[in-house]
Amino acid sequence: MKRDPAELSSREFDLLVIGGGIHGALAAWDATLRGLSVALIERGDFGSATSQNSLKIIHGGLRYLQDGNLSRIRTMARERTTWMKIAPHLVHPLTCLMPTRRKISRSRLALGGALVLNDLLSFDRNRFADPQKYLPAGKVISKQELSRLLPGYDLDRSTGAAVWHDAQIHNSERLLLEFILSAVEQGAEAANYVEATGFLKKESHIDGVRARDVLTGESFDIRAKIVVNCAGAWIEELLEQADTSSEYSTSIAMNVIVDQVWSRLAAGLPSRPEEGGRSQILFFVPWRNKTMIGTWHLPWKHSPDQFNMTEAVVAKFIAEINTAHPALNLSMDMVHHVTWGFLPVNRKDAHAIPVKLTRDGVVVDHQRKDGISGLVSVLGVKYTTARAVAEQAIDMAVEKLSLKTAKCQTQTRPVHGGQIEDFKAYLKEATAKAPRHISEETIEHLVYTYGSDYIRFLKDMIEQPASLKRIDPHLTVTRAEVIHAVRHEMAITLLDVVQRRTELGSSGLPPAEVLQRCAELMACELGWDFERQQQEIASVVQAYPLKGMERVTA
Repeated sequence: MKRDPAELSSREFDLLVIGGGIHGALAAWDATLRGLSVALIERGDFGSATSQNSLKIIHGGLRYLQDGNLSRIRTMARERTTWMKIAPHLVHPLTCLMPTRRKISRSRLALGGALVLNDLLSFDRNRFADPQKYLPAGKVISKQELSRLLPGYDLDRSTGAAVWHDAQIHNSERLLLEFILSAVEQGAEAANYVEATGFLKKESHIDGVRARDVLTGESFDIRAKIVVNCAGAWIEELLEQADTSSEYSTSIAMNVIVDQVWSRLAAGLPSRPEEGGRSQILFFVPWRNKTMIGTWHLPWKHSPDQFNMTEAVVAKFIAEINTAHPALNLSMDMVHHVTWGFLPVNRKDAHAIPVKLTRDGVVVDHQRKDGISGLVSVLGVKYTTARAVAEQAIDMAVEKLSLKTAKCQTQTRPVHGGQIEDFKAYLKEATAKAPRHISEETIEHLVYTYGSDYIRFLKDMIEQPASLKRIDPHLTVTRAEVIHAVRHEMAITLLDVVQRRTELGSSGLPPAEVLQRCAELMACELGWDFERQQQEIASVVQAYPLKGMERVTA
């Protein structure tokens, strides 16, 4: 995958996707599989905004039983299965737990009934070949069993727990990138660091965008029959350029990463806010030998670019976490990393506390809404349903193009690296075939990260043994992966590699020597001098505002 902005202005595309988050990536992949000519642009790096804030869980919809919306639950259960089918190396089963209470709505009886209904709605969850993806039926466990599974948790108000099974994304940044790689393999043109600055508009018809190469400052036009606006929190600002708007505002969603609390399962624990406040469920999710906790929501009425994470904001989140699990006694210096993004709320609810999130993704037909043809907008909410929302958007685009195309294939087509029918068997075979000088741990890392494409790295490591060397002695990320990210995955900056091409920075700021090592490797590929390397390192530090400079300069 090579970055070539000149190609974007060389012809007219059937479809231009603005925004390289998970919804934009899936929309581009879907459209290319249907035979459309597609361009995808992202003003930063792919997945560098809200999609990077994922809690990593693919939900089956259990939490929405309280809404009585069985159709939504059925959709989410189906999508959970789809994710494990099309990305078997990156999406795996995860055991989840929620304590039961004496309160009727949270009792063993009520949650036990919810589990039964949830299993009925996901009756086909195990109807595919890979036994590693098997999801057992939910069950209610005793207070004693809860104590064993969650050592240290305050059991005073608990009567036991409801246990069910969802799925977890091993690396959400790589999963998003796999869709873009898949789209490019099918013929799409994609470029990061290309910003849409305005629309090409003739009367009430949109036929492309005016774009700017963020790296060079050069402006150019990209022409397309249909523009799909997947700009996330920046949708509204972009729509102003077309003299229209949406009905939505934004809210802030936050997660924190701390030392490991519980290693084997995700626990949804209710907070205990001050009098007058509203309890919410916070999930404690195992992640990279640490624990990710979230998601916490705040209203936000300004531009996304105006939000700055502060210690005061994080301190409020920490206080809420400590009401959910007091024994943790979490403090600011225990937080390794804070991630945040923006989710849509209806404009009339923009100032509501607690935040009233939009439950479902929205696809807007601007021709029907306000008479502007050639423009479709997508407001995404959940990683889980992103594929289905993208399918809906491309269905709409195809209808507007009046073309006969193939049907959507993203529900069954394996993503890049996903050609694996039995994950455990594939991993076992890969380990057995590996040369002796390549450790089992390295092979496992490569298969979990790159799936069936791991063989490409294996060949490099055999031909160039130096590429096998780790960047960080505590992680299995190799030199070969950093080089590959620059040569083949459009990594432009050090932050691209640290946060979104590898797992070096996924759970916290890497040590100074790791950043320097990585910068030196990229410098050999991109011609950076020492000053540029230090600038790149400083940019990475700024992305970890609460742990930053003292750790890098120590």
